[in-house]
Amino acid sequence: MTSLIAWLDASTEEQRRMREIISLFADRASLDELGIGTIRDALSDLLFPGTSTLLTRARYLLLVPWCYQRAATSSDPVAKADEYERKLISVLRDSGDFAGLLGMRAGATLANLPSTIYWGILGRYGILAAPGTSRAQALAPAPNGLKPWHPTMPPAPEGFPSHVDGGFTLTRPEAEWLRDRILAEAPATLMSHLVTHEPDHDSDAFWRDPVALAVPGGARHLIDHARSFTLAIRGASLVYNLLLAEAYKKAGYTDVNEPVEHYRTELTAWATTASTELDLTTWDFDDLVMRVELARGAPIHAGTRLFVQQWLDLLRSADLGALADNENARAAVARRERQHKGSQARLTSPRKLATWGGSSGATELGYRWNAARRILLDIHQGLRRDA
Repeated sequence: MTSLIAWLDASTEEQRRMREIISLFADRASLDELGIGTIRDALSDLLFPGTSTLLTRARYLLLVPWCYQRAATSSDPVAKADEYERKLISVLRDSGDFAGLLGMRAGATLANLPSTIYWGILGRYGILAAPGTSRAQALAPAPNGLKPWHPTMPPAPEGFPSHVDGGFTLTRPEAEWLRDRILAEAPATLMSHLVTHEPDHDSDAFWRDPVALAVPGGARHLIDHARSFTLAIRGASLVYNLLLAEAYKKAGYTDVNEPVEHYRTELTAWATTASTELDLTTWDFDDLVMRVELARGAPIHAGTRLFVQQWLDLLRSADLGALADNENARAAVARRERQHKGSQARLTSPRKLATWGGSSGATELGYRWNAARRILLDIHQGLRRDA
């Protein structure tokens, strides 16, 4: 039977999160197999407010409002907004800068238009004048005459949307305006620090980026939390994948090449890093939980907190170099998967095990760094342009 996910009455933010979850199902490296996603996502919100893993280029933060502004003056604004967003796909493709183009493969048949992906961040940074404004409301005549968009938003370029001068490249006034929106709406965050201090173009994690590490105050503390949490949980993720690899091999499957050897090697490398970079005697997990729960406005699930706490206790007493064969670690991870996924647990489902692709959430947690860095680098590129 075909599975369906429908939104009967969901807020823009809820819809954004659901699309992000669906996207993560397509990214096997990002799967939340052990149920720690609530902590990961809350940390992501604290570090890079308003972002999602689906964001690609900064100029969509203006392209979408411009489509809606132009459509709102037509006799059928909803249809026009849809038409303009689809038209942008070919226009931007012709600009020669394809990186991050939404609809590059699907073209005009794209299912999730940029507005559905960017609407949340438009509200978060005040580009939408009133957060919570729906797409339909942004196209409808305002009874009180108030415009749905920020009054100082840069105007659309001449010829828009049939022509978009520069493609995804921001003009300097556009970049300055977006920078100021971030500074105004997300002060004292890593996002606001990096919009004025350009991150390394090649940094694969913000805790390895010297520019990011220079952020002062609470944001710097969050980086330490994110790094420690990633290091600790990656050990559990690697043990989990080792268990899958062993079960996969025992069942006679051969599509994945030498998975057991691969994850034993990965665990050895992880142990070397964790032994020198993860200080469980000083890292305050309770402080992380407090910050996460304040950000969420709700406590994290008791089972999630208990699993992480017990895992940290285990790491404090275990020989990290021998974690692959630590029976307590293996049992804790297997038990957690059953608790989190129930009948969908891959370790206990031959059908699920048969479809294992060789990695289930085995990489470092990213906290939306790739998407946020792309947005930030676009803005810095625009800031370097002549006015």
